[in-house]
Amino acid sequence: MKLAALFSGGKDSTYAAHLAEKGGHEVSLFACMRPARGDSYMFHAVNIHLTPLVAEAQGKPLASAPSSGEKEKEVEELKRLIEILDVKGVVSGAIASKYQRDRVNQICAELGITHLSPLWGKAPQELLEAEIKSGMEIIMVHVAANGLDKSWLGRRIDIKAAAELAKLAERYGINVCGEGGEYESLVVDAPWFRKRLEIEKAEVIWEGTSGTYSVQGAHLAPKVHKG
Repeated sequence: MKLAALFSGGKDSTYAAHLAEKGGHEVSLFACMRPARGDSYMFHAVNIHLTPLVAEAQGKPLASAPSSGEKEKEVEELKRLIEILDVKGVVSGAIASKYQRDRVNQICAELGITHLSPLWGKAPQELLEAEIKSGMEIIMVHVAANGLDKSWLGRRIDIKAAAELAKLAERYGINVCGEGGEYESLVVDAPWFRKRLEIEKAEVIWEGTSGTYSVQGAHLAPKVHKG
């Protein structure tokens, strides 16, 4: 099936699109909304300006549109983008957010297309470890939860980090995948990427109990093949 992947450059949307392709579907393009505010109910906002580069790194065209970021209004804005795409379905990286999944389901039902959510209902720790083992190079770019301090910003999410997140989940009740807004991520490379994202300049911005790894300069670089 020819699909558009809802895409932010983060680990879940990247992995969901990859799984859809492994399942035999054709992800013909990525679709990205650019929210005007950071507290969007539907969309990832941190470093969203990098999404064109991360899409290009995978050889995918990107369809994007601005969004108000306002609750419910942003759903209609997403629908307007999807309805102009020549696809039979949409793939999303929703894991446990019924709010997000229901609204994408609603959009797809109204447009007569399919919604695939290959990550839906997966155990968070198992999913995070699967994402890491897939070979994705993931960094944390925003934190907003107990136990996640400034030291996590810009840090690679590897198996060691996943184990630390599991301990924080036991202590504070956070979702290790960041599904509750605890953190946001950026994928800079993966085995299926044609190029990797190289970060030239970034700034750590800390505000009270949350912070952002704000990337101010980046470019695509050839991949170094070991062997």
